[in-house]
This record gives sequence, structure tokens and C-alpha cells, in this order.
Amino acid sequence: MKLRQTTFMCMFFSTFAFLVSAAQAQTACEVRKSEMAELGDWENPKARLKELSQIEVEGQCLDGQLVVRARAFTSCSPRDCKWGWAPGQLSFSGVLTFRFGGFFKAQHIELRPMGERIQAYVRTENHDPTIPNKTRSYILVRQ
Repeated sequence: MKLRQTTFMCMFFSTFAFLVSAAQAQTACEVRKSEMAELGDWENPKARLKELSQIEVEGQCLDGQLVVRARAFTSCSPRDCKWGWAPGQLSFSGVLTFRFGGFFKAQHIELRPMGERIQAYVRTENHDPTIPNKTRSYILVRQ
């Protein structure tokens, strides 16, 4: 083989290997996404005013990686208040965590799946040191 042919063959095989590995990564991501129990819409049927009433958890495969985000709602009147979207992080212990930032406080939500229910720990971190932080726990069911 000539040098030109050898170079072409190396480029061809490296491109082929890259495409195969990218396809395998995408497939692995889709499998992981299908196994995540936290994904979906969850509601708190017993939510009182100013309590967590609903959370939507979405997952999307981008470049072979699973990216998770959530949107939380608080029970308000006449309709629920949206917190906006926040990216999620999965810890080694299997807890999915979201941080919703704000001007006066930040809300941290930890989700732990329990079959057809999910437990949400909401920790309020006030930026004013004179206001104490709060932690509350809610049980949500799949919508």
C-alpha cells in the first residue's frame, strides 16, 4: 500500500470507530434514561398553601450524556406558582438534587424514589442570616 492509501484507511477506521462509540454512548444513555424512576410528573395531593405541590422531572440525552432538569411548583392561590427550571445532579448514593436560586433564598430539592411515590426533601437556604433555614419533607405520587 502506498502512504496515501494507508492514511486514508486510518482516517476511515478512526471515523468509523468514533461513530460506533458515539452510537453506543447514545444507546447507553437511553437505557439509563428508561431506568430512572424519578423522571415524570409528580404531585402532592395534600399540598397546603406555600407547600411543594408538584414537580416535573425531565431527562434528555445530549452527546451521550443524560441531562436531567426539574421544574417545581408551590401551592398558591388561585393557581400554583412556578419556581422555574433547574439542572439536576445525581449523587453516588442515588439522590437526585436540584438547586433553585433566588434573590432572597435558594431552595434545594432532593428526590428519593419509593416505587410509585417519591420523597422530596426541600431545604430552604435563606441569604439573610437572621432568618433560619428550613427543611421540609413531602411525599409525591405520579400524575
